[in-house]
This record gives sequence, structure tokens and C-alpha cells, in this order.
Amino acid sequence: MKLTCNRDKFSTLFSLAAAVVSAKDIKAVLQNVKMTVKSNKLILDATDMDNSIRLVLDEVDILDEGETILPTRMMKNVIQESNADILEISLEDEKLTVRAGNAFYQFPTQPVEEFPEIPPFESDAYHEVQGKVLLDHIRRTSFAIDLENSKYTLSGVLFELTEGRIATVSTDGRRLANQEGVATAYGGHFSENSAIVPLKALNLVEKAFGQTAEPVKIAIEEGKITFATSNITISARLVEGRFPRWKNILPNKLERTKVDIAVSALYQCVRQTAFLATDSQPGVILHFEAGQLEITATGEGNSAVPTPISYDSEPIEVKLDPHYLSDFLRCLPSEAILSIYLKEKQSVLFETNDGYSYVLMPLA
Repeated sequence: MKLTCNRDKFSTLFSLAAAVVSAKDIKAVLQNVKMTVKSNKLILDATDMDNSIRLVLDEVDILDEGETILPTRMMKNVIQESNADILEISLEDEKLTVRAGNAFYQFPTQPVEEFPEIPPFESDAYHEVQGKVLLDHIRRTSFAIDLENSKYTLSGVLFELTEGRIATVSTDGRRLANQEGVATAYGGHFSENSAIVPLKALNLVEKAFGQTAEPVKIAIEEGKITFATSNITISARLVEGRFPRWKNILPNKLERTKVDIAVSALYQCVRQTAFLATDSQPGVILHFEAGQLEITATGEGNSAVPTPISYDSEPIEVKLDPHYLSDFLRCLPSEAILSIYLKEKQSVLFETNDGYSYVLMPLA
């Protein structure tokens, strides 16, 4: 096996593969990355047995086909310390050899047959969604996952894929985040209230597809979910269990008073008051009255920050966690208009015009 490739392009793919490599001492070979060189392609595979990734690089010069196991830590150091434009990687006398400019490295490797097979994406049933849409779904929901609660089904984001639709939902019992969007179904692909994706997989998807201009295929089957483009395939084991009946949590908008406000205006007011809240006096109070929203906090001092709004109903106030407010506001475009649905001493519903909903329980 022998090839040459661009160091920067190889580095980008290798860092993604290394992010999946198992940190647990399950099997020594799983702490490394498998490399296959064939058919004018370089393929990198990595898995921790819960998540797996397969990466394909087309722009390589293959002198001899083959496969080997790359030692993760050593290869990361070689890539990081090298300033060479081109890497030459080969297998010589059962040892991995890397040449980077004038530098020469040689490492022992492991039996490639011990590495589990990671198949390419071949499903005929899947949903297809634009990469930016998928990333928005993840960014607007993953922060509300509950990683500490014993209710295991809250430790991931629910993916619902129905005809022409993708919905992602997360909750920790005190708030709920939901993003709706457009997706195209192929082959009768359908999944509702059963696919809960863990946070590690979501972080990997966000990192891997952050710059893609391609649509992303999503397939759910046999306890796993797969995300794929032409050169990246990520599979993850789903969280076991059933997600709460989340639609029952969404408040009835007809029973609430509606207020519209720019995201930037609300976020600025929250930030100007949130730092005064303490553990003994948590929360900020949102006072809605004629023509004005005023946010106050009492803790390490007192604060009151007003901002003009279009509002002519009865005064309403609600006490909310400023950190939970900031979590979702920072995910939205500053110029977006937010609709707030209010009812005294009840949960608050925030909505945007691009399919995002956020429900927040009030503080006592």
C-alpha cells in the first residue's frame, strides 16, 4: 500500500475520524483509524461501537492499493507538527511509514482484520434535507437535552421524519425546543416518536457537515440512524426508550396573549440583567405593559432594563430562568422577530416564522 495526498485535506478528514475513536478500553484496534486505499479513493473508518464514521477522499495519488490501521495519537502529532504540503503514506514490512517533507516516521500497526466492517450508505429509503437546515435543527434543539436526569429518553434529540417534513425535539422537563422543516422522503421512509439521537452523534454531524453544500440523506432503521453525503457517512446507535408525548406540552396559542419582539432587543435586555441573578434569588422578571417590556432582576443588587414593544393588553409578568432564555436566543438570527404567547403563571411559548418553537416553564 502506498499513496500521496494533500496534508490539509487529509488532516480535515482524519480529525473527524479521530473524534469518533473510542476512549474506552473496549478493544485496542478501536482506538485507531482504519485506512483503505482502492479504486482511486482513500477511505477512513472509525467507530466506538455506538457511533461510526466513513470518510472518502478522492484527490489522492495511489501507487499501490491496500489497507492498514493508523495509530490515532501518532498520526495526529505528525499532521499537527508537519508543515509539508504533501504526505506520503505507505505500508512497508508490516510497519506504517509516513514521509512529510524531509521528516520520516515509522510506526507499528495492528491487524486490519480485527477492525469491524463499516459499510457505505446504500439504503433506498431515506429523507433528504439541505445541510444548513439539518444544522439549524441540531443547533436549535441539542442544548435542551437532559444529560443528568435518570429518564434516559431525555438524553438525546428526537428526530421525526414524515412525508415532506423533518421535526427535531428536545426537553429536560423544564423547557422544550422544537424545530420544524422541509425534507423529501424517498422509498416510503417514515419515523415518528421513536428515533432519539444521542448528543455525541449530533456534535459529530454538526462538525462533519458544517461546510457541506450537498443535501444530507437521513435513514432510520434497526435501532440506528445514518446521515450521509457523497463522501461522509455517520451512523449512530439510537437512545433506547420512548420520547414523551411532546405535542401535549405545546401551549394552546388561542388562550394566550401574543407579543412580538426582535430577538436582538430581547437578548440584549436579558444579558443586561441576567448577571444580577443569584442561586438564592434566581430568575429575571419580564413585565409586559402598554408599549413596553421591562426586565428586572434582584440579587447582587437591582436592575431594570426597558425596551419599547407594540403591546396594548392587560399587564402580565412572568419570572424565567435567564440562562434558559439565553440558550435559545443565541441560536436565532438577531434580526428575527419572535412571537411570545403569554398567560399568567403558565408556561411561555416563543415562536419564530421559520418553524421554531420553545416552551419555557416559569419560576415560582
